[in-house]
Amino acid sequence: MKRVGIATALVLVATGAWWLLRGAPSQKPAVLEPGDPLPMGETVDMGWVDEETGEVEVWKVTKRETSPEDHAPGPTLPEPDPDAADHRPDESTRALHAMGLEAWKSGEIPEAMDHFAQAIEQDPDDPLPRTQYGRLLILAMDYENALTHLKRAAELSPDDAQIWLDLATVYQKANVMDRTWASRRRAEELAAGREIRQDPVSGFWVVDGNHIYP
Repeated sequence: MKRVGIATALVLVATGAWWLLRGAPSQKPAVLEPGDPLPMGETVDMGWVDEETGEVEVWKVTKRETSPEDHAPGPTLPEPDPDAADHRPDESTRALHAMGLEAWKSGEIPEAMDHFAQAIEQDPDDPLPRTQYGRLLILAMDYENALTHLKRAAELSPDDAQIWLDLATVYQKANVMDRTWASRRRAEELAAGREIRQDPVSGFWVVDGNHIYP
């Protein structure tokens, strides 16, 4: 079975379910509900069960702390990249991004992460793969890496209200509340009156008309 070093996800999605195995491999895995605790630094076996096929993937995961600089005082937010407006999307990068979305939609989470990572490596200044990768990393509770990609996405696409809500979401989950509300306020300004709701399963804040999941 495939083993990939990502952090633990505590969400259920439409095509299957995550489960956490704490005991012997022969024990029946328990499906994780949102909010189930996992101590910082604990490494466990994490599995994905495809409810349609019954196939299982297992890999080692560790819940990690956010970067120390993300706990610094003051609501410092990403500043717009002045060169972003001149950027032209790369077709092969967008193809990798699309492959990542399809893999995510099919429940192939490690493959989705690989495609997004390859797209970012190929074109570091394209905000789309960074945004989707950041969202998937939030679901995986890898807040440190999610922040890295979402902050860069906000620099590259500073007028996108949803990206600021993604930042607010990850800051909230990382318990950095001053930046949570600063990001939320920025998103409200850009949303221009559109409704902002909170997804009841993942906890993501979403601008009306946007879709977090592919």
